[in-house]
Amino acid sequence: MSDEKPKRVEPYPTEDDRSFGYHAARTTLDAAASLVPGAGYAVGELVKHFIGEPLERRREEWLTSIGEGVAELQDRFDGFNPSSLSDNEEFISAVYETTQHAMKTHRKEKREALRNAVLNIALGYRLDEVERGAFLGAVDRFSPLHIAVLKLLSNPEENPEYVKSVQNIVMGSRDQFIGPALGLHASDGSLSRVLSDLRREGFTDGSESGGMGGRSLLQKATTRDGDRFIQFISSPAD
Repeated sequence: MSDEKPKRVEPYPTEDDRSFGYHAARTTLDAAASLVPGAGYAVGELVKHFIGEPLERRREEWLTSIGEGVAELQDRFDGFNPSSLSDNEEFISAVYETTQHAMKTHRKEKREALRNAVLNIALGYRLDEVERGAFLGAVDRFSPLHIAVLKLLSNPEENPEYVKSVQNIVMGSRDQFIGPALGLHASDGSLSRVLSDLRREGFTDGSESGGMGGRSLLQKATTRDGDRFIQFISSPAD
């Protein structure tokens, strides 16, 4: 058997046709503009430069980040061969699905979570179709705050601000301390919605809102599904 390392993968190709959605938008607006004398050029240029090009740039940046991530996997993991991904139907499906989600957000945290999900699948992290769809749908619906809160609840002791705020508490509810630990102001009403969403998704066990004290305030509050979701969207581990 040859010890030669597989050829390093190049960045994901981006010089291809624009997306169908972009073409559809151009065709529709150009057709409408043709009914207004003198408006066709202005509308067409607006669509091209202020809508089409930014969308295409976002798409290219996303696909390039996937290609760069795959190249990093080859450098980090012995035996990982990127050429095998062309036959990996789960990986191909994941790239397609996450591209749809990535195009809808400008938030770095969400795009990073989607990228990590693709790279974990490339490495062999297996989910059934229902679970994968549920997890990717959660990333799509969640805000960066959802992800930050879930990670804190999965291992409260990793957040120094949270640990400091609860260390002398005799009795209290963890949701009192989550906000300040993540830099939220007391007037922010978003945390209660986030906690409700996480419970409804089955990612937390509800103990984050119950009264407790001492070391119990540092216990994890995530469920098995919550832990699997975090693993799915976290950077692939060595």
